[in-house]
Amino acid sequence: MKTPATMSSLSGLLPLYFPRALAGLDDRLRAHWLMRGAAPGDISVVRRPSLPQAGLLVFELRREAGSLLVKHPRNEAGAAVTAREREVLQELDADPRLAPWRALLPRVVGSPEPTGTLAQNMLPGIPAERLILDTPDDPYDVIAPAMHLLADLRAATGRRRTAADKAPAWCEAQLTDLSAGMPRYRSGRRAASFEALRHRLDAALAGAELTEGWTHGDYHPGNVLLGGAPLHVTGVFDWSSGRADGPCEIDAYSFVVALRSTLTGRPLGGLVAETLRTGRVPESERALLALAGVDPDHGVHDPVAIPLLSWLWHVANNVRKSPRFGRSYGWLTHTVAPVLDECARWAGARP
Repeated sequence: MKTPATMSSLSGLLPLYFPRALAGLDDRLRAHWLMRGAAPGDISVVRRPSLPQAGLLVFELRREAGSLLVKHPRNEAGAAVTAREREVLQELDADPRLAPWRALLPRVVGSPEPTGTLAQNMLPGIPAERLILDTPDDPYDVIAPAMHLLADLRAATGRRRTAADKAPAWCEAQLTDLSAGMPRYRSGRRAASFEALRHRLDAALAGAELTEGWTHGDYHPGNVLLGGAPLHVTGVFDWSSGRADGPCEIDAYSFVVALRSTLTGRPLGGLVAETLRTGRVPESERALLALAGVDPDHGVHDPVAIPLLSWLWHVANNVRKSPRFGRSYGWLTHTVAPVLDECARWAGARP
């Protein structure tokens, strides 16, 4: 519960409306407009790596009382993201099992606003992605803390579940959102490849047991903060895809495949498709997954179960965040098409 002093310090911080007249102006000007009436502070817009992520205006507000990260939705998809992230952060804060890691998790600041704007405290540290790029030849010291954290969270919150029993929550909702977000895959040959994805998932998860527990859902080196000597995790942010009952193992694979994509320059979709084609997670990825206590062969009959489920969550989360993903030729070509084509090849090769 926020104290009166805290609520007073936030007076005027969050906007009641977003003026359309500013919609085409520079993000920094919009951020300053949104913060009109707030206590003085420096504003720094957080740049997103691609245009499809423009569903949110994200900026840091630095003040004497402490910095805030502010997320303001530009559209309905963005509003859904901030509403969902608010819910997840509140769930995280209320879960007693997470007490040892409370300082690593963002906290909601202030009350919900009609616009869906979300303010949260800034976490300390440097993004793991930046540190990895600084030491590409030996990123182990950066990777290990991020993976060890996943093992700890899974041990604290997880329990083994039959994957087929969880398919409606772990697969069907994601498939529905993905189909709705990619209009070009609703008819013709592309629709057939999408149906092949369903069958490949069913086959991969048949007889599998995975861990149900707190799952970030978008755990990659850009969302993990590190600091100190030796390096340790100081924060994990962007929890809009988080769930208390998700398939925990996908976080470890998501981190590893995103790392490999960053270091090799190869698109994520091609890397996942390659694993589907060979039917085995590469040895280099297995060694990193082991840091999180994840064996891609454990509890499954098909070693592609975790990679395919991780990819599904990644692409479904993206189209939820912004409709622009589903209309982006580059994103569809490099992230979606290789996996769907491989699923179609697998379906055609079955006796």
